[in-house]
Amino acid sequence: MARPLVAIATPVYNGETYLEQTMSCVQSQTYPNLVHCLLDNGSTDATPRIIESFKNRAVPLIVGRNARTVPHCESWNGALNLVPVEASYFRVLPADDLIRPDAIEKMVELGQRYPHVDMISCQEVRGHELIGEDLPSDRCLFSGKSIARGLLLSATSFSVTHSLYRHSKNGALHKFYDGEMFGSRLLAFDTDAAFRTMISSQQVAQVHEPLATTRQHSDSITSTQAIPNALDLWSHLQLMERWGPSVFTPEEYGKYRRKLLRYYYRNLLLWKAQGKNEVLSMHNDWLRKASATPSVFQYGNAVAEWPFIRLARKLKGHIRYQFD
Repeated sequence: MARPLVAIATPVYNGETYLEQTMSCVQSQTYPNLVHCLLDNGSTDATPRIIESFKNRAVPLIVGRNARTVPHCESWNGALNLVPVEASYFRVLPADDLIRPDAIEKMVELGQRYPHVDMISCQEVRGHELIGEDLPSDRCLFSGKSIARGLLLSATSFSVTHSLYRHSKNGALHKFYDGEMFGSRLLAFDTDAAFRTMISSQQVAQVHEPLATTRQHSDSITSTQAIPNALDLWSHLQLMERWGPSVFTPEEYGKYRRKLLRYYYRNLLLWKAQGKNEVLSMHNDWLRKASATPSVFQYGNAVAEWPFIRLARKLKGHIRYQFD
């Protein structure tokens, strides 16, 4: 019986440093029915030559190239637009990341075992962290809303970048990722798409093995952004605003949103004290668009809360997140 077709999509821009290793790990997959879709986002380095060198190998390629370099989110959507309609599963593999030779085989096996599940994740090695290791290993199915709540509360880790999705074949992959919210860039558009799937699905699945590696280096998208940890705060607020009402009760949503904003405002004060005026201006503009500009009273509440948070952490220690 033929195995379902799986499409791996890789958007790439000037990826000559890591692309060859990434494409090699796709060619080394043990899963037999695979296609690698690559979209070159107008690269000016050796990227086209590297892609050309992998043609006529075991895993066939579908290759596209943008005439001009487009924004990150548009490039990811463009790569997914190359996915064949007959594919049963798809995933994005960034051009500098790696997957284990048995990654697709193990994830598809889980997907075939549970045909109602639209999202299959795995543990992911990221620097010195193992993403997804805190999910209970005695089961592989989890409530999608439970995972989303844990991520919004920063209480658990779950790999969204290295997730395999079931292809609905409804022609919507060209807009799988949303690139804008509050009139500005939606920075964590891959997490946003994962939230949409998790919340619409009753359950998601995880392979309890480290099947993927996310490289952390100075040329990565995250690293080339200004003050990555500062951008994480804005991304977190965007995700809370969009998905919080779907996974929390109205009372919980108000509570957690206010808590997040107090943390945000304390960071604004810190950046002001550090003289990071450019970062401060950028975030103030974003908060204005989100109707979340802090008042003097809100700044005071944010500062007053800080010593109590530190004391509570010392008294309570680490509390393990409970999954549904």
